Amino acid sequence: MFDGRRAIIEIDDESKTVYFDTYKLKKITGTRIAPILGLSEFSTPFKAACELAGLYPGDKTNKYLEAGNVIEPILRDYAVRNTDVISEMLGYDAEIEEPVSGERCGYDHFHNEKLFGGLVDGYIRSNGSRKAVLEIKTSGSREAWKDDSGGYTNVPEQYMLQASLYAALSGLDKIVFLVGFLDEGDYLRPRQWVPDGENSFFILKDRLDMSGPMEECTEWYNEYMKQGFTPDWTEKDADVLKYLRAFKP
Repeated sequence: MFDGRRAIIEIDDESKTVYFDTYKLKKITGTRIAPILGLSEFSTPFKAACELAGLYPGDKTNKYLEAGNVIEPILRDYAVRNTDVISEMLGYDAEIEEPVSGERCGYDHFHNEKLFGGLVDGYIRSNGSRKAVLEIKTSGSREAWKDDSGGYTNVPEQYMLQASLYAALSGLDKIVFLVGFLDEGDYLRPRQWVPDGENSFFILKDRLDMSGPMEECTEWYNEYMKQGFTPDWTEKDADVLKYLRAFKP
């Protein structure tokens, strides 16, 4: 199996930069927008660059990632069973469009885009046409989503950027988030988790104007990725750097 670390030309400790060959650059997906802009609590510009260059395959799976993967189709089925709620939010009859599986589309739903791409969780349709992007999330923190009225409409910025990119690429202005809140024990038994009106919530949002963020990401991509070097690493990147240094040609 090809190891992407073979593309590393130099790990420069003085400049805290990694130089690499640029022949296998990946597209900017929704999950990488916030890290590139320095707005993610989970990732950094350096880590995003290593992922886009194919040097770093992403974090190892853990109980949170595994639970999210298990529960996503459960929540999508919940959305299908509750289209009346979505219809009331939107003001017209709605139905759920299942996404094309990653295996069938090369893990990219936007092949016509050269720089940006990714996978949507689904679409909201009405009268035969797409009206909104469906974005499914799981979270262990209700506080992060709670609004001033005690409801759950405060979508974290990194998720707004992700879904807004997919909406923009899809030519849509609306996003329907479906968030399922998990307790700690649910992460150990995700297949037993059942969505209901107490732990799962629909949120309707207008997409963000992505012209500025997409332009900034494009400039960042041209500055770093196309030139074959990363932004400076920080102490937050210790695990990624350890992985890169462990490569034995």
